[in-house]
Amino acid sequence: MNTRFSGVMAAPPPVVLGVDLTIANQESLRRSLRSAFGLNSRAINLRIDPGMDLIYLCEAILPNTLPCLTSLTGPGVTAVTLRAARLTWQPEPGHAIGRGTSTLAALESGTCFLTANSRKIAVASFTNRTVHATHIEMEVQGRPNLLDYLRTDWFTLEISGTNRRRLSQPLAFSAVLEFDVQLSRTAQA
Repeated sequence: MNTRFSGVMAAPPPVVLGVDLTIANQESLRRSLRSAFGLNSRAINLRIDPGMDLIYLCEAILPNTLPCLTSLTGPGVTAVTLRAARLTWQPEPGHAIGRGTSTLAALESGTCFLTANSRKIAVASFTNRTVHATHIEMEVQGRPNLLDYLRTDWFTLEISGTNRRRLSQPLAFSAVLEFDVQLSRTAQA
């Protein structure tokens, strides 16, 4: 009987990180400045880009002790790269899509960043081509090793970009990131 061992080990399953985020509803920038500083409309209109009302930022500061990240603490882990990233929206019970409901379709574009130890890196992005009401598939930006970001005590996940229209109410959604883990040859054996 002739048997051969190929030496190929199955890759470990991806690490999946899901984070709940909310984009606050936007009060008009011009109106908030006028009420806060008593500026007249003409002065505000001359100084503010109209597109400023359509910029959003949401972020979450996360510990490296999350249960889904425990496999990254092993000594044999040499690299962690982003496999896939998506945003998902789940309507609140009793609030189906309709007039006045904020969905992901309100977003125009965006970028997902990881920040740790004063270093910030863009890991995924999207444009209006991939935006749907309930989900957005993001395009992974390169394949940098993210192990140093995810192994720090705390890291920040940020989604920021532009929206098509002002939000009349907060937009809650989840960012789901899937990471591939690479192990050293000795850890695979």
